[in-house]
Amino acid sequence: MNDYVNILIRSVLEALTEFLPVSSTGHLFLFSNFFPFQSIPGGEDFEDLFDIFIQSGAILSVVYVYYRELLERAKSTLGYLKKESTDKKDFDFYFGIAVGCVPVMILGFLVKDKLNVIKSSSYLLLILSVAWIIGGIIFLLVERLLSSKINEEETAYVTWQKALIIGTFQCIALIPGVSRSAATIITGRFLGLNRRQAAEYSFFLAVPVLIAAGLYKLLKYRDILNLENIVPLMIGFVLSFLFCIVVIRVFLMYIRKHSFEIFGYYRIVLGVSTLIFFYSGMK
Repeated sequence: MNDYVNILIRSVLEALTEFLPVSSTGHLFLFSNFFPFQSIPGGEDFEDLFDIFIQSGAILSVVYVYYRELLERAKSTLGYLKKESTDKKDFDFYFGIAVGCVPVMILGFLVKDKLNVIKSSSYLLLILSVAWIIGGIIFLLVERLLSSKINEEETAYVTWQKALIIGTFQCIALIPGVSRSAATIITGRFLGLNRRQAAEYSFFLAVPVLIAAGLYKLLKYRDILNLENIVPLMIGFVLSFLFCIVVIRVFLMYIRKHSFEIFGYYRIVLGVSTLIFFYSGMK
């Protein structure tokens, strides 16, 4: 496959899976397993760096879509800190995001070497398939259990304690195939968040986490950042940013009237298909 066609497909794949609860990392691992870059230097290091660039494009799309809301919240937070206002809900929002991203940042740094081993493991497809299937079943159970208990028109208040719980369960997504979005959305639903609020909180919680991961990867792979590599990296970044803007808006429109069940079914079908492929390849 031509490398620039590969870039386009990966950018679309990232956009379709980063914020949907289906695991963008799992999809990218699966795709790169069959279609690695052919002529771009850097090997697996470039593959890893490219993934973080398109994830960074996805994160920028969140900032773009929500910049007015984030700016207003920032102004309100500043007013509270200056004691010009007693309304602390926006301060709690940012404090909650900060607290919520700490567990996964710490654990991710501690187990980063083990995660790299999993990525190159011969059992990667098995790990992905099991994670997709289990996550899909949990999604179906959660939606059916909570659909009658949560008023989708009401907005729950997210305390920093709730944010910490959501952020802690986000750590499960370090396992390929689990999905950061799925882990945070499911936890948010259990804590009383409606579908839109759970999805948006998942978006916001991703921003500092992936920015930190991006900075770490830039430092780690600085030796392969040259003119030859920066062009495909920036193309992937821009394409992912543009595609993600569309996906976020369509996703939010969809969950206004529909549950998350379709993503549970998708995960199960994908997981079973991957499992069959894995065992057929062992024969």
